[in-house]
Amino acid sequence: MENFAARQIIECLRSGVSSRNLSAIFSYGREAACERVGRELERVRRDGGAFSLVVKGNFGNGKTHFLNIIAHKAEEMNFAVSFVPLSKETPFDKLDRLYRRAAAGLYLPGCSQPGFVPLLEALQPGSDQANEMLNYVARNLHPKLEAVLKNYLDGSGDAYNQHILASDLAGDFVPAAQLKSIHRLNFGKALSLTPFKIKENTFDYFRFLSRMIRAAGYAGWVILFDEFEQLMYLGITARANAYLNAARFMSPSFGLTGTYSVFSASSNLWSELIWKQKNSDYDIVPQKLAAKERQYDIPTVREVFGSFLKENLFLDTLSTFDIRRMLQAVRDQHALAYGWQAPDDISRATAGLPADRPLRTVIRAVVEYLDLQYLYGGRPEIAAVMPEEVLPGDLPEDEREEQEKIQDHEHECL
Repeated sequence: MENFAARQIIECLRSGVSSRNLSAIFSYGREAACERVGRELERVRRDGGAFSLVVKGNFGNGKTHFLNIIAHKAEEMNFAVSFVPLSKETPFDKLDRLYRRAAAGLYLPGCSQPGFVPLLEALQPGSDQANEMLNYVARNLHPKLEAVLKNYLDGSGDAYNQHILASDLAGDFVPAAQLKSIHRLNFGKALSLTPFKIKENTFDYFRFLSRMIRAAGYAGWVILFDEFEQLMYLGITARANAYLNAARFMSPSFGLTGTYSVFSASSNLWSELIWKQKNSDYDIVPQKLAAKERQYDIPTVREVFGSFLKENLFLDTLSTFDIRRMLQAVRDQHALAYGWQAPDDISRATAGLPADRPLRTVIRAVVEYLDLQYLYGGRPEIAAVMPEEVLPGDLPEDEREEQEKIQDHEHECL
């Protein structure tokens, strides 16, 4: 089993893809950052409020890996964790897509697979937890959420309708007409609802899920937003909405319960977008909001910019000592994975790399070096050559006879 786990780790390192399996082993040089995260997670667990962290670093310096370190530490402290990589399909200005991804990627402590279902299954109709959630939703959130939760808990139990209602709570929103039909079927009366607007009301689902995680006995909810520099590919209006959405996760006043939101972004987000010398977002986003008569949003955006400037955690390039420790750990995992005596000196693997190389490049070079050492021994010489062209007349006699038989057979078939 140890060999299998070690091979999983080596395969992740070979591909250059970070994973939660690596975080428990490779945290060299990030001890101070881990201590800060631990203190802030303890604060969330104790106070039950909403807190945030901005992780900043250059390309290839381990930002995603550090998010996995946070996920591992959070799970140890009994937090539920959602990993949300941003992309064109999951842009930060679309809260409905963010929520759907966060709910689908929700890891509960002790669960090997992500998902929203275990939380719902733990809600038993008539229990204290279910009544608490119904009361909270009725007092604080959009009426649609109360209707969905009440029908899920106290309805007829029809399997199809239960699936539709559970899917709504996981972000696949049920149309109002279908919800009213389910309500009439369950309770024999009409349901009156105020319109649910995705842009304005979706954040209530984040508030609902954060409350439900806390009510289920977990310490809180950690949301890890990776690739936040994807904002650079959005238009000005979309970026303005993204900054306003960030404020919802950063400020306790928006009603999240026991939530720690982490934003990971490349350093060029600051230099090429937020604080660049000309046409920076710090200047043009408030101007855009003013042009759209949304002056009331400008102070919130300014507050987000201030948080991005003051509260970020910069992941600097690791020291030579820490890199050496990490590469030695890679060597040890490789030896364990394949059951061999890996060489003590692996400095040759990185001798030809430039000084400013990303950390992931260094690690992949070491893994490839160890692979070749394991397969061939010594210091293998590798060259790429074109294969020699062999003409039919140059074939050995036995191979030429075999080729003629094949050709004759093909002619017969034709």
